[in-house]
Amino acid sequence: MRAFRFLAVLIAATSVTACLNSTTLVKVKPDGTGTVEQTTLVNMAALKGMMGGNTGGPNGPMMNKADLERTAQRMGEGVRLVSMEPIKGENNFEGVKAIFSFDDINKIQVSQGPSMSGGTGGARSSAPTSDDPVRFKLTRNGATSTLSINFIDKAPTGKIDTTPSPQPNEMPDLSNPMIMNMIKTMFNGFKINIGLEVAGSIVKTNAEYVSGPRITLLEMDVAALLADEAKFKALQGKIGPDASLSEVKPYLKDIKGIKVDGPSITVEFR
Repeated sequence: MRAFRFLAVLIAATSVTACLNSTTLVKVKPDGTGTVEQTTLVNMAALKGMMGGNTGGPNGPMMNKADLERTAQRMGEGVRLVSMEPIKGENNFEGVKAIFSFDDINKIQVSQGPSMSGGTGGARSSAPTSDDPVRFKLTRNGATSTLSINFIDKAPTGKIDTTPSPQPNEMPDLSNPMIMNMIKTMFNGFKINIGLEVAGSIVKTNAEYVSGPRITLLEMDVAALLADEAKFKALQGKIGPDASLSEVKPYLKDIKGIKVDGPSITVEFR
């Protein structure tokens, strides 16, 4: 699952993704039509420092209609870019909010990985891989609709190694307070949020994070995640490229800064 591989290498990364704040909200109606709202913010001051003052143009790297239209194509058949507008957030974060529309949620897919051009985009593939995004399947049953949300997950290995594993040479020394403070500064403001909102009321769901008509599929706040260094270091030792979502989820229950649902969620609504 891409989000977990990203988390596993997060502390080793020194790229512009450290400056990102990405939110994706899929809104679906009972007939399967809907919109995807994507808000992508970048800490422009930090980005200019990393790129030597060159951010790719007068409006930064994300104010690019062509990139957003390509994002729409990658999301799936019938997805269209409806609007885009520049926005500014707190602490020098600025970027774009884009709204896409779709005719059939069964034909779209949303990736978990952040992108510099339009938030979390889709990626078509002919066969399922561990990089595949979140996929949807909606069926009608009388007065209600049932939506299945599925993450492509690895097959469980049957066990998780709870003993600390040796870190690759390129991984920073987390026991060094100076390095840990540098990582906290670098990823301050980095957030990812992917949610689903149904038009109507939820009748029944197995989702863990529900608020009214909205379900949180993935939420990551790196500043909160790094605040408890001991728990983060322990978590880092458990999460690796071979861990499945179902195996890792139990270790996330008491970790602040991260919420992950799945690998299979159903929601019945009307």
